[in-house]
Amino acid sequence: MASTDTLYSARFLLPEYLERGRANLIKCPVYRDGALVAPSSGTVSVYKADQTALVSSAAVVITGSVAQYTVGAGVLPSSLELEEGYLVEWSLAMPDGITHIFRNEGALARRRLYPVITDIDLTRRHSDLSDLRPSSLTSYQDYLDEAWASIEARLIGEGQRIYLIMSPSALRDVHLFKALELIFVDFHQSTGAGKYMELASHYGKEYGRSWSRLNFIYDRDQDGYADDPYRRRGARASIWLNGRDY
Repeated sequence: MASTDTLYSARFLLPEYLERGRANLIKCPVYRDGALVAPSSGTVSVYKADQTALVSSAAVVITGSVAQYTVGAGVLPSSLELEEGYLVEWSLAMPDGITHIFRNEGALARRRLYPVITDIDLTRRHSDLSDLRPSSLTSYQDYLDEAWASIEARLIGEGQRIYLIMSPSALRDVHLFKALELIFVDFHQSTGAGKYMELASHYGKEYGRSWSRLNFIYDRDQDGYADDPYRRRGARASIWLNGRDY
């Protein structure tokens, strides 16, 4: 990329985890100056770990200024190997007259990991949150989504493959406390009320404590079932260094 090219931001929150055996809608939202920027046209390719193209330069659809494409179920049959190392490559013609290529890593997974909390869980902890919610918001979903993305990114950073976690309820506390921390930090910034900063600090500490206790069952061999339902693992993956047997 030339130094004079427009520096667009492709908003990928996480790697692109494709679920095997069903259609997957993938998107590439591109931003500049805080606003969505619509490409005029583009293509997308999806590569396996061995660089084989499952989707090769397929035309994207521009919907709501966002390039998107549906990877059909037939492209991801049940016979396809579950693996990391996927690459999704978007080639989009942008308003600056240049075709930019945006890349995101990915994987083929058996199942996605979904969160388990919603606004109801927040108001069970703080019943006045419904009254405190700004009139511009109909729910706290943005905070929940940001907290979830942060948790998933941290798990990935700790060496976990998040789509192999078999007990999503194990993440309930860390998700709840992270969301409440984000909410009260935002309230403090908006109003300057010290009580909100105290609550944000409290929930930040609760989040940290919950993370240190976090454990879940896992499907390392990717057969769709827990490796051992009676044996749980922590958030930080363990690395075993074995010496050579003589």
